[in-house]
Amino acid sequence: MFRMVFDTETTDLNKCFCYDLGYLVFDDEDGNIIVKKHFVIEQIWHNLELFQSAYYNEKRPAYIQLMRSRKATMEKWGYVMQEMIRDVKKFGITDIYAYNATFDEKVFEYNCDWFKTQNPLDTLAIHDIWGYA
Repeated sequence: MFRMVFDTETTDLNKCFCYDLGYLVFDDEDGNIIVKKHFVIEQIWHNLELFQSAYYNEKRPAYIQLMRSRKATMEKWGYVMQEMIRDVKKFGITDIYAYNATFDEKVFEYNCDWFKTQNPLDTLAIHDIWGYA
């Protein structure tokens, strides 16, 4: 069985525009990572005023290095949602995990509503790693 773990970084706790989204898919039988993806969200990255409101805005040079080394790619929110949906379908994902999943779920709802995209979390059971800890 495959499972997905994800994390987001946002500009704010209330207007939580996502500028960083990463996820991985792993095989829970042997623990091997099957897919690992890291995205910088183009619409937020290029809105410098909005990005400067981010809690971790001082990490901008680190993001540039991640993109230059191809460890992260810059994509539009809608593309990232479609990519995630494809991976959910491809690997038969039914459960997804995040640390502080309640916040991450809010991030997806806010951004999918703002950008008018399908929410890949709508069909998944969401588990909070923080709650398990």
